[in-house]
Amino acid sequence: MKRLLIILLILLSVDAFAQRKKSRVKKRAKHTVRHRASVREDEPVLQPEFQYVTMGADKKIVFTDPPEGEAKPFVIINDTVYNGRLEELKADNVIDVSVVKRKGARIMYGPKAAAGAIIIKTKQHLPANMAYNSLPLPKPRPQQKPFMFNEEVTYGKIEDLDPKKILSIDTLIQPKFIGSKDNDTTVSVTTKVYGKKLYQWKFGTLSKAYKTYIRSRRGNDNGVNYVLSDGTTLTGGKEEDLIKLLKVYNSDITSVTFAGATGKRSNRTPTTVTIEINEQSN
Repeated sequence: MKRLLIILLILLSVDAFAQRKKSRVKKRAKHTVRHRASVREDEPVLQPEFQYVTMGADKKIVFTDPPEGEAKPFVIINDTVYNGRLEELKADNVIDVSVVKRKGARIMYGPKAAAGAIIIKTKQHLPANMAYNSLPLPKPRPQQKPFMFNEEVTYGKIEDLDPKKILSIDTLIQPKFIGSKDNDTTVSVTTKVYGKKLYQWKFGTLSKAYKTYIRSRRGNDNGVNYVLSDGTTLTGGKEEDLIKLLKVYNSDITSVTFAGATGKRSNRTPTTVTIEINEQSN
């Protein structure tokens, strides 16, 4: 009899637990439906992307302005902001058009491009019957002679560089090519940071221990003694020795030996890098 009572109590407790679980699931479902309905009511209806630029039947570009009252796209013509009507533009003078949709335009240009952006490139010369203010011409780029900056071709003015960061300025003779002038030359500028990277890279190719040491210090070689074949000692981090180390980089190096610092602070020997140079090649 006791066993039957125990079994009945277990069954009743299981049934009650199942009923409570069902009621909780129903409440959650109702709450979810109500929440979704409220979200749908509050969400704004997204308008489809307006086609500002299309192709006509004759395969020519057609510019279309948005209807009255709607936001206008952000238009850039030859790197200049254009505030006029798109329909006033002459498609015959356009050589390239890029349309950026609303989301990407807002990221690129901010709230002013909420309706999208249009980037237009035009021909250099326009017909006489076109107003200059409706389609600006591209700005001519000044003719500048290139120079080498840290072994890369760069356009600009050397005078604009910070002289405190420059390690050396050399004149290089360019190889002859079709259309070049005789003895055509170019200027090569090397900065202090890049010059340090150059000689550290070369010494590292000849000594794995030195390469590991420099990497562990993230290129900081302050206080490192570079001992040359003739007994000359150059110190890393010294401004007056940096140009000399760059000359060592350009020389014929036969071997590099690395010796780490030893001893305590009172009688500590600095890190030493012994560099053997082929004197016959110089």
